[in-house]
Amino acid sequence: MTAVEAIDIDGFRHEIPLTELSWRPSVYAILLRQNTVLLVPQKGRGFDLPGGGVEFGESLAEAAAREVGEETGLRVDPGPVVAVRESFFVWAPDDPAARAAYQCLMFYVTATVIGGSLSTASFDERERKDADLARWIPLDDLATLKVASSTDFRPVIMAAAIERR
Repeated sequence: MTAVEAIDIDGFRHEIPLTELSWRPSVYAILLRQNTVLLVPQKGRGFDLPGGGVEFGESLAEAAAREVGEETGLRVDPGPVVAVRESFFVWAPDDPAARAAYQCLMFYVTATVIGGSLSTASFDERERKDADLARWIPLDDLATLKVASSTDFRPVIMAAAIERR
């Protein structure tokens, strides 16, 4: 095997040489409140869970707390891993200067809000360009929601919601 099929943020598929791949573990938080889940709107692309890459030396819980804080303004107490998914993802496939390809292991954890308020104050440059203020989305709306991720996280959310009941 010399290449893999990777998906971009818009859902298009691309053949990526193995030599371009970087390893990327990431963690995403499922925050449930009543019959809603907290999602981050991706401008014109749909919604994603708050989360992102795990930095070297960082635990999944530490990464989840940091990423949720950066992307939502909320402080959370991360819970257990409830699912793991894998994907191949390519960022900016048509821009040679920005293109990046990843082999992703995506860890999903539940989390509980312990403080803070919804904010975009900690957005980095890319998030300011691509994302909006997180919002609580009714679980009943998930089926029709557009997913802005290389993996459909909706079944993981629903499983976590059922487990919580």
